[in-house]
Amino acid sequence: MNIFLESHIRRHQTLLDIMFGIKPQNVNQNKTVQTHRRDTFTVSREAQELTAQKAMSGRTRNTDIDSVINLQEYVDAAAKSNQEALENAGSKIDVNAVTYTSASAAFRRALTDKYVRLAAEAETHADPEGYIYEKYFGKGSQYYETDLTDVERSIGYNNEMRMYKEGKICGVSYQDSLFRGKPIYGDVVDNDRILFQRQIVSRQISNILSDAGIDPARLPDTCAYTIDPYSYQISVDGVDESLKLPIEQALNQGDNGKNLYKHILTCSTQDGCNSTQISTDSKLKFQAFQEVYRYTSLDLRELDERNSTYYTKEGKDIKELIQAAVSQSDQVPGDYKAQVKQWICDMISDISGKGWNNVADMKLSILFQSGRLVDTKQDIIFAKDSAWIKNKIGSSWYSVSNKS
Repeated sequence: MNIFLESHIRRHQTLLDIMFGIKPQNVNQNKTVQTHRRDTFTVSREAQELTAQKAMSGRTRNTDIDSVINLQEYVDAAAKSNQEALENAGSKIDVNAVTYTSASAAFRRALTDKYVRLAAEAETHADPEGYIYEKYFGKGSQYYETDLTDVERSIGYNNEMRMYKEGKICGVSYQDSLFRGKPIYGDVVDNDRILFQRQIVSRQISNILSDAGIDPARLPDTCAYTIDPYSYQISVDGVDESLKLPIEQALNQGDNGKNLYKHILTCSTQDGCNSTQISTDSKLKFQAFQEVYRYTSLDLRELDERNSTYYTKEGKDIKELIQAAVSQSDQVPGDYKAQVKQWICDMISDISGKGWNNVADMKLSILFQSGRLVDTKQDIIFAKDSAWIKNKIGSSWYSVSNKS
């Protein structure tokens, strides 16, 4: 989810990637993203009729293989993988250091196994490609699959042909015959992943404290971590003074503060959170500071604020320095350089116009209770046992049931 860019720049996900040093990827700008709801695959009437009136004669090789593939086993394997990742979260705060296995990844493995079998069978024929075509479209052929809808036929042909040629399937389509009659909850929102990341970060912090000789389970529920948006230093409140310094020393190592800040920011800016820790102006101030520091290593707080910009002690306009730095940066693709320059310079003008000291700093806080992080000052609590999580996620993606 794009959580940093203003409306005039949001359509370019690449800029968000640039901000955190992620290699830009091609983005389909016309793609419509749906958030905070779960899609359930609805079986077409045609598929229902085929299931109810399965041909007593004719070839049904695809659906025969479908019937022996147990989707729940793949989901269980994904759940086990996530649990193992959680148990090996490490002692540094970094959600990206741990691999999350999504529901779609589990189902892709099931589909891959299906088409590996079908492609292997195709290879036993003298003309595998001709055989695959006849399977799906040659109605007069002895190999023609009679128990497929038109959509399933098209998906099956593309997957089997690509598996035969390239050793992989085209993607995960929940209209493949493998999923017929099985309500599948698509992994199309961030909630599952964020909940997993929350558990990872909580475990990582607990491991850090344990390594420092501090029992995380014995800390009071008033324990809170607050991160400075400029230095990313973590400060601890709500604990006895004898614990405050040892906890801060344990946590303020490497990129722990930066990564905890990013995690809280991600969770606080999801639709429906309504966090009071973040305002349009405070986010603008944070972004302007970070981008100027990123490209020039200069601290906006130390510059002279005037004429809708900032000047160095030598009298250089920070906007000119930004323009030059972005032009020379190999982290910004050529096609995006002009856009990045304009984006940063606009932020500089906006925050200078408002006055640096007139805008609150975007410090972010989070509670740490019974060895886990708990969101504060927002409507959504990303905790496994919270009412919101139970209602929105529950255990649905960990189960697959046959339609009765």
